[in-house]
Amino acid sequence: MRYEQFGNQYVLRLEPGEEVRSKLTEFIEQENIGGGYFIAFGAFCRARLRYFDVAAKEYRNHEIDQQVEVVSLLGNIAWVDGKPKIHMHVAVSDGQTRTYSGDMEEGYARPTLELFLTKLPGEIRREKDPESGLDLLSLPHEMGVRRLPKRRKAA
Repeated sequence: MRYEQFGNQYVLRLEPGEEVRSKLTEFIEQENIGGGYFIAFGAFCRARLRYFDVAAKEYRNHEIDQQVEVVSLLGNIAWVDGKPKIHMHVAVSDGQTRTYSGDMEEGYARPTLELFLTKLPGEIRREKDPESGLDLLSLPHEMGVRRLPKRRKAA
């Protein structure tokens, strides 16, 4: 991976075969990035997308084992238990322009992935939400919260 810094922003380029989550995690630790967000464009030769099943409180995997174009990749950076936690969503398109999208677990660049990262001035943390089981952003301020009503079960 190659990169250049412009103040609080970075431009990264992944090389063929590099896995985006692992390379980005390594970079975040190296550059001491406490929080931020990013976008990326490029292509993958293989990817694993996930869908969170709210009722089961678990992710369902979808393997993509073919060359795909990265139409859009968005994500953020926070920390959990002293380690970076990257949350990414992606949309990819195959050779017939069919699109697949979801939470991104892994993706292998080919021929490249160009990532534009903005570093925030503080540290963002996540903590386990007992209701969903997910690591949610831990934010100190709260506005009047309006919750969705619970669904009634059919009789």
